[in-house]
Amino acid sequence: MKLRAVLVGTNGWADAHAKAYQACNSIELVGICGHSNAVRLNSLADQYQIKHRSLILADLLHETNPDVVDIVSSADARLELVKIAVQFPSVKLINIEKPLALKPTEAYEIANICKAHNKLVLVNHQHKYLPAWSKARNLLQTGAIGEIEFIRASTRVNIMEQGSHVIDMVMFFNDFSPVSWVMGQTGLCEGKDSSSIVAPDESMASVLFENGVRATIECGAFARSIPGETNPFYHIGVEVYGKEGHLKIALNQSLEVRNYITQSHIIEKSSWEDGYLEALIAYLDSIDSYVSNAEGGHICDLEHSMLSYQVIMAIYHTAKYGGKITLPHPFEDSIVERFATLQ
Repeated sequence: MKLRAVLVGTNGWADAHAKAYQACNSIELVGICGHSNAVRLNSLADQYQIKHRSLILADLLHETNPDVVDIVSSADARLELVKIAVQFPSVKLINIEKPLALKPTEAYEIANICKAHNKLVLVNHQHKYLPAWSKARNLLQTGAIGEIEFIRASTRVNIMEQGSHVIDMVMFFNDFSPVSWVMGQTGLCEGKDSSSIVAPDESMASVLFENGVRATIECGAFARSIPGETNPFYHIGVEVYGKEGHLKIALNQSLEVRNYITQSHIIEKSSWEDGYLEALIAYLDSIDSYVSNAEGGHICDLEHSMLSYQVIMAIYHTAKYGGKITLPHPFEDSIVERFATLQ
């Protein structure tokens, strides 16, 4: 029997999620909840022939008794939606679009509420399921470039938007090693990219992991450009340097792996446009095995997602207070809130 999911949100990534559910093998979409736009809600539900629809989440959950609540609404609404979802016994898992939350206290409250109600949580970092990126990680794990020493990652969109994906991929490529410390800096908040999320236009950091790997991360308007790309959301790249070679991958261009010892050199296509729906389908289908065996964990579960979220907050913190900070650390909202006043 397939898991039953309710989609919360009708804008942004909602259409992609609704489309992906149509191709899933282990989970099906049984309802859609909107916020205030009934026309958009009905249009989306009609497009995918979803009978159950509502502007009131509690009513829809009572009507459908879903196993999964998939929240793709704006980040500022997610905490309140989670508070509603956890009240329903049928709900086993809550899937949340990245970033987990805009403020650290909201992230902590989401984590605490879900744990208190025995609800599983995933954060929708589906980039891990892109074919080229998944292969890149497998190559790193099998020693294609030897022991990892250094990672460089960048995106030309802000830290809370595509930066969330980039930092998560750094953690993924380094096998989720705990972080020793982070030292970061941020720029102003002048809206230099097209993101609706309030965040500094530029940010960067140096990160030391407990396994000795170091990483540098650049997010925003000043970050390096990927040659040939015109869409700022496609300017995402990660380079990994090991003792025996290096690996380079760009979101919508190529995966390149070179081993200095064996002289092997691989170049393959990396395509967001061709792979994003396949990745989202694989991600949504992975929910079933996690619900069936929560002790086995998931590469996008709350524990793993909090690692990358802590790095983001550490960048904000050290930009405000200076120096470097060891993790984990309980962060306060002021490190984020100050950027809202800079707009």
